[in-house]
Amino acid sequence: MLYRTDLHIHSCLSPCASLEMAPAAIVQRAKQVGLNAIALTDHNCTFNLPAFSVICKREGMACLYGMEVTTVEEAHVLCLFEDLETAMKMGQQVYASLPDVQNQPDRFGDQPIIDEHEEILGFAEKFLISASAYDVSSLVKEIHSLGGLIMPAHIDRAVFCIIAQLGFLPDEPFDAVELTALGRPELAQHYSVVRNSDSHDLSAIGSSFTELELESFTMKEIQKALTQAS
Repeated sequence: MLYRTDLHIHSCLSPCASLEMAPAAIVQRAKQVGLNAIALTDHNCTFNLPAFSVICKREGMACLYGMEVTTVEEAHVLCLFEDLETAMKMGQQVYASLPDVQNQPDRFGDQPIIDEHEEILGFAEKFLISASAYDVSSLVKEIHSLGGLIMPAHIDRAVFCIIAQLGFLPDEPFDAVELTALGRPELAQHYSVVRNSDSHDLSAIGSSFTELELESFTMKEIQKALTQAS
């Protein structure tokens, strides 16, 4: 089956995202633009994944559970999991490792935690754009030990990408690297390439995507497809 995937989408929990980005609205928009597999990847936490899980199951949307981790080097890295429980466990660890810097909603935006009915359950107190305590190498090892996928995000951008932060693309066992819609494939070197929208508002969802031919939308099948594409 052909899966049209967008595996880098932020909900309203990310302070840089629009408050319209409730999980229900994200899934509805994804279906409207022809996606049949998505991932929710808020900055350095996973608090809105339970609502996302409920809605994806209700709407028949294939999904992965993830987050966009900011490493010690201030590189953004996508971490994706097949099951909610593992993603939540890793999300708790990453959030706990953030510095004790409180968010300032008036300056940076709200960080609401919501349920599947779009009711606000609370707010993430730490500033989610801070760097975690994980460096790139330790993050790769941790994610793989939990059976997840790890991909440096938007490696062709000028800020918060692994090449811009380190000056090179390190030789780590990444499952793929992410390029923006216009990113040059040669930047990926020998790694498989995925393209996602990095959506922070509804209109951007599906603006860039990756098609994967899979027998089923499972981590094993995704890993196999990415390996064959490298």
